[in-house]
Amino acid sequence: MHNPFFISAAPRRRITYVALCIAAFQFCASSGGANEEIQTGLLGTGTTWETPWRVIDSGVPGPTVLVVGGVHGNEPAGYRAAVQIGHWPIVRGRLVVLPRVNRLGLSANIRWAPDFRNDRERRDLNRDFPTNDRLQPQTPLCEAVWQFVLQHEPEWSFDLHEGFDFHRLNSKSVGSSIIAFPEQVEFARALQQAVNADVAPDRHFDLLAKSGPVNGSLARACGEQLGAKSFILETTFKDQPVSKRTRQHRSMMSTALQRIGLIDEDCTDRLIPAGTFDVTRVAIFDDNGANEAKVLNVIDDRSEILVSHIGPEDLRPMVLKQIDVLLFPGGSGSKQGKAIGEERRRHVRQYVRGGGGVVGICAGAYLCSSHYEWSLNLMNAAVFNRTVEIPGKGRKSMWYRGPQTDVDVDITREGEAALGIQGLHSISYHNGPILSPGDYPSAPAYKILAYFRTENGVYDPQKNTMIGAPAVVESLFGSGRVLAISPHFESTPDQKSVVLRAIEYVRRKPVSELE
Repeated sequence: MHNPFFISAAPRRRITYVALCIAAFQFCASSGGANEEIQTGLLGTGTTWETPWRVIDSGVPGPTVLVVGGVHGNEPAGYRAAVQIGHWPIVRGRLVVLPRVNRLGLSANIRWAPDFRNDRERRDLNRDFPTNDRLQPQTPLCEAVWQFVLQHEPEWSFDLHEGFDFHRLNSKSVGSSIIAFPEQVEFARALQQAVNADVAPDRHFDLLAKSGPVNGSLARACGEQLGAKSFILETTFKDQPVSKRTRQHRSMMSTALQRIGLIDEDCTDRLIPAGTFDVTRVAIFDDNGANEAKVLNVIDDRSEILVSHIGPEDLRPMVLKQIDVLLFPGGSGSKQGKAIGEERRRHVRQYVRGGGGVVGICAGAYLCSSHYEWSLNLMNAAVFNRTVEIPGKGRKSMWYRGPQTDVDVDITREGEAALGIQGLHSISYHNGPILSPGDYPSAPAYKILAYFRTENGVYDPQKNTMIGAPAVVESLFGSGRVLAISPHFESTPDQKSVVLRAIEYVRRKPVSELE
């Protein structure tokens, strides 16, 4: 499996923990303190459920804090936030991270542990840890996790989860809440205030501290069996993108770790570890108008790519400087552009001008143009979208060319290097932009990397407007590079690698490569 913690350092010493089946590597972190020691490895190596862990020891005396994500497989934001938190620079104590406890469930997007999906007593990992009435964990995975936790004896425990609805709107869900034992109310309230500062009042996080975390959860076990100060942090996956939910988790955990003293600065904006030049750091836009699922299936869990979800709140210099490639997927270009807003569109241009790369696919290619008021203006490109009176149908915009179909795309000689293929190919197409030179001279001209050789359309005025038009174009914007891709290689069998090649082609060059 791909371990999200094996990112930027070569292994130096192998450690084996008998009974837990842990393969570990110890090394010094380039971004931490001089005495910082990091260990990473797997629980249950060779089993179906093997799962990664990470331990950071600051080298300075202080408390041990446990952060857990991915206990429920349909709650990806907790997992992704835990991975990010596992790379924060700590100044004292130890940070122990289990980001992806239910790895199989996360891969299948199901709540339960797949190995026990038909066992109602044991399928929910958040009910399988020790209780005062039952001291033994209920599955081999939970046993391995619990022994690992006992080994590290955390004084603080945070389990990152997601609910199906907002608790204050639907009491049947614990979404958007902080669950704590009564004696930790004041600490939990500080986390609540921090996250609510950027949340609409009707979606505010509630504090649930009447009886503590649910019986059988890892958080409750840490509290009852180890005396740890334990919390469950719940975001809400209803109508909210992963980027927003991971940001909320980072906000709460940044506040928590600052108050505990493990970090000495706000780390909410830290998505990606510094100095990771041996992987390509890709941020995929997932907010309003983005349909990122198929692209994510291609690029996620690859050892050479580190994927983060990014939303409008993250399109700021502090975050963008951590990214090699910003990817805008299919969906609706206008909705993406309007969600980003004028100021953040300017931040994106600044990012590209400074050397960042952008890949825009279908809707994302519309976004890269200079045609609309919501465009990013990364290339001087117009879009064929004029509105025409169609007899018997009324006025119709020509950007709509009908349902998904396959069209022939011809790769130019220049396009071979960027896309990794040559010649004529049948590629999935669904209303991607038909580009032509625009009237925005402050944006750079584009170079054509592929042409459409067949077309799709539903109205007579669309005939012969697609054949010979660009299918893929490139622009050089300042020190950065932009690829606008009209068709869907990621949805075409045997052509998905084109997206990987495009990402590498526009990738920001590390400083070490430029020197």
